Amino acid sequence: MRYVINYNIKAFTYIELLFSLMITVIILSAIPSLIKTTTLLKPQHLYHINTEIEFFARDLTNDLLAIKNGTTHTKANGKYLLFSNGEKEISYELKNDKIIKTIHGRGNITMLNNVKAINFKILKFNTIKIMLKIFEEGYVI
Repeated sequence: MRYVINYNIKAFTYIELLFSLMITVIILSAIPSLIKTTTLLKPQHLYHINTEIEFFARDLTNDLLAIKNGTTHTKANGKYLLFSNGEKEISYELKNDKIIKTIHGRGNITMLNNVKAINFKILKFNTIKIMLKIFEEGYVI
């Protein structure tokens, strides 16, 4: 009588090996195009600055509208903007490359970062003109 040795070894077949290599090649061929796409999008990192400026402008506008209930006193002195209506006083100023908002001279709320220069100017009809120079990763806006 002959003895037959039956081994039950779990292993990859040739077709499974080819299938896994095909998936690996597809994934690795997509990586250079992903890297190229991210380098093309790099200059668009400045768009978040526009969003921050919009939030700053909205907050400043909301403060001006909230304080307009009575007689409003507005002072602008280059780097400093102050407006009050007797009971509420809000100021914006440039300190340490940041625009800081204070209410009644207390608290420091940072509105914008990396601001190198600012100029507040009051125009006709109590319109406020703000000129900003923001430095962000080698770019000046």
